[in-house]
Amino acid sequence: MQVTKRQDAIIIGALLGDGCLEKNGKWPRLRLEHGAGQQSYLVWKYEELKAIITGSIMKVHAYHKVGKCYYDSYRAYTHSDQSLEIYRTLFYRNGKKTIPASIAALINDPLSLAVWFMDDGYKRNDCNALRINSDSFNEKEQRILQSMIKRNFGIATTLHKKGRYWNIYIPQKESKKFVELVKPFIIPELAYKIALTP
Repeated sequence: MQVTKRQDAIIIGALLGDGCLEKNGKWPRLRLEHGAGQQSYLVWKYEELKAIITGSIMKVHAYHKVGKCYYDSYRAYTHSDQSLEIYRTLFYRNGKKTIPASIAALINDPLSLAVWFMDDGYKRNDCNALRINSDSFNEKEQRILQSMIKRNFGIATTLHKKGRYWNIYIPQKESKKFVELVKPFIIPELAYKIALTP
């Protein structure tokens, strides 16, 4: 299975966000899943990765323990393939997703940032600052991500606490630069995430 440069950027962005790699036989596969409200976003990913995806988009109705309710989502899988093993080697340690120290060498395409932001980012309601829900990674990993964003894209971020967790925070003075960088890749249905106010 051949992964193109564009597909590579999307896969890396998804792994920073909601995507996950899981073993399916000998080789891993990438699982893509989004809630019913983001079905169009999953369709976009499906079309972008169609050459490496198996089957069609499926609807999932499952009980979630945290929310204590049933939840509809949409899911798609890539083929299980040896070409995805490199991503698993880089992004997983003992079965848990992690951030490799070499992340700055892996991400130089703003498309990866855009996918990550479409997965996990949002604009604050009270100002033009942006936030990325990066709390699945520990503080050290988040600082590695901050360093990558600064080094490769010239955008300074901070870590802000939200409840019990720390998230990557793009302050208002940097948000316009970030938006200009990712805007060409943001799908219309998620444009509200980068809708800065005058």
